Amino acid sequence: MLYLIDKPLADLAYRTAEGDDDARAVLIQDGVLLDPPTERFVEAYAVERDADVRGVSLPARVEAIPYERVVELTLEHEVNTFV
Repeated sequence: MLYLIDKPLADLAYRTAEGDDDARAVLIQDGVLLDPPTERFVEAYAVERDADVRGVSLPARVEAIPYERVVELTLEHEVNTFV
């Protein structure tokens, strides 16, 4: 499942993803300020534009992606949104 995560609902997203062996995180808006727990997510992405606007450097394991890739991911996976 793909989890879209913004900062205000991050704790709920992390708890929801617990036990999901195929969990993927997309950090969006202020979510790019977070460092998602490695034990919960197979892959972690952050919206590149959101990170640039906020002037943040992403952790090495979080891949910066454009909005177009977010759309592709939402079409490829079941989505659970915490935005």
